[in-house]
Amino acid sequence: MDAKDPLTEKLDDTSAILALDTQGQFGMVAGLGEQVREAYGAARERVEESPHEVGGVVVAGMGGSAIGADLVRGVYDSSLYCNMETVRNYSLPGWVDSRTVVFAISYSGNTEETLSCLGQALERGSRVICITSGGRMAALAGEQELPLITIPSGLQPRAAIGYLSIPVAACLEAMGLVGELEDDVRETAAALEDLAEAYGMDRPAADNPAKQLALKLHGNIPVIYGAELTAVAARRWKGQINENAKTLAFCNEFPELNHNEIVGWERPADLQARFRVVYLEDRETHTQNLKRMELTADSLPGEVIRHATSGASRLARVLSACYLGDWVSLYMAVLQGVDPSPVERIEELKRRLG
Repeated sequence: MDAKDPLTEKLDDTSAILALDTQGQFGMVAGLGEQVREAYGAARERVEESPHEVGGVVVAGMGGSAIGADLVRGVYDSSLYCNMETVRNYSLPGWVDSRTVVFAISYSGNTEETLSCLGQALERGSRVICITSGGRMAALAGEQELPLITIPSGLQPRAAIGYLSIPVAACLEAMGLVGELEDDVRETAAALEDLAEAYGMDRPAADNPAKQLALKLHGNIPVIYGAELTAVAARRWKGQINENAKTLAFCNEFPELNHNEIVGWERPADLQARFRVVYLEDRETHTQNLKRMELTADSLPGEVIRHATSGASRLARVLSACYLGDWVSLYMAVLQGVDPSPVERIEELKRRLG
């Protein structure tokens, strides 16, 4: 890699990055390992073991508050004996009742869709657990004497994925719905701390996979594909690129995309060169999906960029895959010359909604 390349120099100019990053997003992302460790300990202290049978689990949340639930479900779905669903809307499914555990997750505590679901859960007599940093949700939890896991304020919700995901897993553990998590959490936290050094600002682009990948995606439209465990990581990448880099990105998963999206790659031909496809791969992926990924790559324009997960536990593998996307999105913001933290269009929409 040419050290004199201006884009590379931009990624290695730590002072300029810190000046651009007005709200400390880089520091927030660098601290994810400790966040995972802290979130697990705090949640285990707050939630008691449940002697009651659980008929189903629903997580109500939006954006960064919902992706953590998808992550937990993706990691532990094979061991859950009941249905677990994420609701990104104003209404709970009709099957939710008094035997259902409903997690209401809102980083700010003021997300209107989640508060609407919380009200419905109380009306149906569901067991409700609130996860928030404050706001109306915290106040309501106090009034109704609901279990409340309070997470630190002052972060961007999308930078709080550890605080918004690990408590859900810890609660499922306390309820006996999943096995012991301590080893998974320990491995994951340590892996993320190692990756923070590998992907961090101080690691030159020549030896930094996150910076190198950002350079490949810069000026193009990323399309992130996952399968099974990595499907949620693909969705996380998309959201992070959208919010941090203020750039369009798309995601999908195998095998579903082989039943529709693969045909869409035929046209428009003049736009094909603008897309960059990233595969997020995992060693436990079903052999037929692996075959599908290879055959599909043959029909896609340009080279497919590949990233393989690493780690012993599924939690470590999926969170480390998400973590690379976090760093890539931040470096894409740097290359665009934009502050990664503000999301002005979201805030303007909220103001107009009232």
